[in-house]
Amino acid sequence: MNKHGGYTGENKRMVDFSVNINPLGIPETIKKKLIDGIDELVKYPEITGCSAIAKIAQDLGVQPEQVILGNGAIELIYLFARSNGPGKALVIQPTFNEYERALKLYGWDVEYYRMKEENDFIIDPVELEKVLSKTKPQAVFLCNPNNPTGIVYSNAFIAELIEKSSDEITWFLDESFMDFSNETGGLALIKEASHRIFILKSLTKFYALPGLRIGYGVGNPAVIKQMECFKEPWTINGLGLIAATAVYDEIDYAKKTRDYIEQERYRIYNELKKITTIKVYQSGTDFHLCRLIEGTAADLKRAIELAGMSIRTCEDFIGLDASYFRIAIKQPAENDRLLSFLKNWRA
Repeated sequence: MNKHGGYTGENKRMVDFSVNINPLGIPETIKKKLIDGIDELVKYPEITGCSAIAKIAQDLGVQPEQVILGNGAIELIYLFARSNGPGKALVIQPTFNEYERALKLYGWDVEYYRMKEENDFIIDPVELEKVLSKTKPQAVFLCNPNNPTGIVYSNAFIAELIEKSSDEITWFLDESFMDFSNETGGLALIKEASHRIFILKSLTKFYALPGLRIGYGVGNPAVIKQMECFKEPWTINGLGLIAATAVYDEIDYAKKTRDYIEQERYRIYNELKKITTIKVYQSGTDFHLCRLIEGTAADLKRAIELAGMSIRTCEDFIGLDASYFRIAIKQPAENDRLLSFLKNWRA
């Protein structure tokens, strides 16, 4: 299995900056609905989650045949690879490592477009166009906002990339962290573009429900139908379906989260820039990628865990080395504690 964030040690009071979960916690109304729904567990859930699909489609302004549910976003990554391949895929790196694992598991040939550190890991559209022309992939995987760099691209930027590519390409756009950003996401691309597009959404990060495992994808009906042909029945449990029908009613919670994340993101970024031993990359979502000027992130991780905090080292991301680490945005006091440690470590 690939490495992921998430502290697994024995310190129950560890402040875990390695996971990018909404620091505001589960919305109270969703928590109540989940508690009230316990008695529903004596019943089988809907096989495909058709009621939740209908509600999400209504919330998004699309048709139900354009939506598919998953046991977390991760199920849909593997389902896409299984149902659309094998073929050749281009993965824009550095990025989430499960894309490549899923693709290779189902026989895909995987090529890379590597973003450059000197460009702050931002896509050069001219270079990408050349790589697409040379490699001729059947699918392109692009994480937006990107994990672990935090870079977020506008709809206009993504639309131009797609429009200049071959119409034989299926674009896999992972927007698991989009709700934390100031961008609206690529839903309009599906409604307007002639290309095959699949947009991945996680409901567990923004709504602080990672233990529930619920996500969905929205795409062209042909893409969704192809994935449904390979999908196992009953992959979503009853509580997951309750949450899926409720999340987009949380309008005030969503605004409060975005306002908080935006404020803390800029504050943390500006404080990190003052630390001469660290380079921080500007982010558009709820975490920051950093690089140590000297030493390794593993050394930092060992030291900071002794102080009751944990970070995500990034040596397993293609294009990053042992000096990189990622930190999530938490509550202000926790963020201040982290900043204080980083300012004084090896100062």
